[in-house]
Amino acid sequence: MLGQKIILDFRYFCEDNTPSSHCRTPMTVIPASLLNVLSTHNIGGVILFSENIQNTEQLITLNYTMQQHMVKAGRQPLFIAVDQEGGRVARLPSEMLSPFAGNMAIGATFHQRGSAFAQSVASHIGQALLPLGINTNFAPSVDVNSEPKNPVINVRSFSEKPEQVAALGLAFVSAMQSTGVMSAIKHFPGHGDTHVDSHSGLPQVTHTEAQAMEGDILPFANIINSATPPAMVMSAHIQYPSLDDTTIIDKHGMSQIVPATLSKKILSNLLRNQLGYQGLIVTDALDMAGITQFFSHEEALVSAFSAGADIALMPFTIRNQDDIKKFALLLDNAARRVSESAFLRASHNRILKAKQRFALQNFLSQPMSWWLNEAKENASMDNHNSLKNRGIEVEKALSKSSVTVLYGKDKLPITTSRWLALMPDAARCLAFEAALTRPRFTDTNKPLEFACLPLTALPETQLAINLLKQADVLVVGNISPLHANYELGGFDLPEHITRRASENDVMAFSKKIMRTAKTQSKTVIFTPLRMPYKAQDVKELADVAIATFSYAVNITKQSDKANQQVTSYSLNALADVLMGNALVEGRSPVSLN
Repeated sequence: MLGQKIILDFRYFCEDNTPSSHCRTPMTVIPASLLNVLSTHNIGGVILFSENIQNTEQLITLNYTMQQHMVKAGRQPLFIAVDQEGGRVARLPSEMLSPFAGNMAIGATFHQRGSAFAQSVASHIGQALLPLGINTNFAPSVDVNSEPKNPVINVRSFSEKPEQVAALGLAFVSAMQSTGVMSAIKHFPGHGDTHVDSHSGLPQVTHTEAQAMEGDILPFANIINSATPPAMVMSAHIQYPSLDDTTIIDKHGMSQIVPATLSKKILSNLLRNQLGYQGLIVTDALDMAGITQFFSHEEALVSAFSAGADIALMPFTIRNQDDIKKFALLLDNAARRVSESAFLRASHNRILKAKQRFALQNFLSQPMSWWLNEAKENASMDNHNSLKNRGIEVEKALSKSSVTVLYGKDKLPITTSRWLALMPDAARCLAFEAALTRPRFTDTNKPLEFACLPLTALPETQLAINLLKQADVLVVGNISPLHANYELGGFDLPEHITRRASENDVMAFSKKIMRTAKTQSKTVIFTPLRMPYKAQDVKELADVAIATFSYAVNITKQSDKANQQVTSYSLNALADVLMGNALVEGRSPVSLN
């Protein structure tokens, strides 16, 4: 029963027993030693990350191998899960599944399209995941983003309005589960009003209980009590004193307010009893700093189960053979502390019931070759009705419908052909240039004069000022918080760049050039590609602010990097609005101030 209550990650694994902290070998083919871990301990599931995914054939083979092994060993089929929210949280590569523009972009379409995009995006994600052998999606985030400086939720939220989050979250869950993929809404009781990332610390929400019920908890309550409740609810590593101010002693001997993940009042009393949730409660990853800074692996695991969690996600990191032995010891110790009880049996039964309801065993009802052929058909670019092509059309439509003018609409359209852009990196420079030079924008009488400076490492101020003199309009693209190095696409960070510019340095440089542009009577466009709130910080320096809520780019891979093409549906939509080729449809689901 204890093993069924655990979902493990095998992001990296080193069979040569490289020390765990240094192991960075992606696990794309599961070795016998890890298969043995799954069957010996009757593990309930596995979560996959981008490191585990190379291509369609490899992914289906990996998932089929794990499921087949469990069934042959007389065990239950596995939950095979991913975090495929869409937007900036997407584990599958874009060539396998469109990332879409994300939840806040969907929220920007709500006033015109209602729940249509939540439904179509979730349906497409589910239809893509299931044939690959993925039966569980830790999505959507139904956190109400009420903190502009929230570093971890932000554009992952549909809106700052609880009712809107509830409506879009419900449509997402319903569409996802109609495809046969389990949905997990997160992060209960609400991670939206935090300025600390629970991956790196332990945030605290100071709302009153009444505020909690009317705000953060309302989307969870509405979705749970709908006709299509989610298969799972994921807990948050946050302190919420108005819901539980119990203090516990951490591993350093210090008193801490119990985080929601380990709180019986929040998971059992509130979620299970008061809200009447009958499905599975899964923890957020227990290897996050919000937990590991304060609690041992054993204490976190036992406390989460005691609080009412059905499933512990990633309670221990397995990276080598030594870790396999340590994990076995952890389970032995936990088993001695978690006695068999009515609660444990009920939790175990909920897990088995969910696996039966969503027919996890059906993935093995067809041979692997059948699934490979099915996946090829879904991805066929020759077939205009293929799943991949339908996803691209949804992605284009969402980008077009969500782009939002935050202020300065009267200054549009831009008619000049002389542009200077400051973009977060070289890939976004290439994508924006491609957006402006599409065939419909080409005017033989007015050839485009375009320059773009990537801000990965700050250029010389004088260089930017010299280029500005030759332009009529300055466009500043901003990603805040900064995106990760792997999202750069490999187009910058050459050897001579030893350090990326910080977010503060990028903003200071951008403001300096914007200020210079204003003194020269240039038109200044500020476009937050992630946090729309940033537009308020530069209102005195910008004539126009346009939010895209997405910074995703598509890279057509070539052996010769110089010939690689970089495009972006969100930057295409931005260019359409700037040039007056499209009506502005979006409306920001969060207020700037």
